[in-house]
Amino acid sequence: MVLATDSLPFPDEEYLCAALTTSDLPANHEVGDDWIAGRHPDKTSYCSPWVVGTVKHRAIANPQGKITTEFTEHMIDRCEDFLRGT
Repeated sequence: MVLATDSLPFPDEEYLCAALTTSDLPANHEVGDDWIAGRHPDKTSYCSPWVVGTVKHRAIANPQGKITTEFTEHMIDRCEDFLRGT
């Protein structure tokens, strides 16, 4: 899930992303109704806001969907909490 693009040093070349998974781990957040497009009808998706990394634009081959801005902002806040240890 893309968390940031324009604020990165190379905004046209890479994205800061958090992992999406089908694993229901205690600290994961269910995407649920926050899918705008791309929700799999038979699987539940979760975001792991502590699993973050930079993904190069050229590595994006087949985007899976779109998630609400509100959910994305919440995951950014949770990612920051992990980074700050709060």
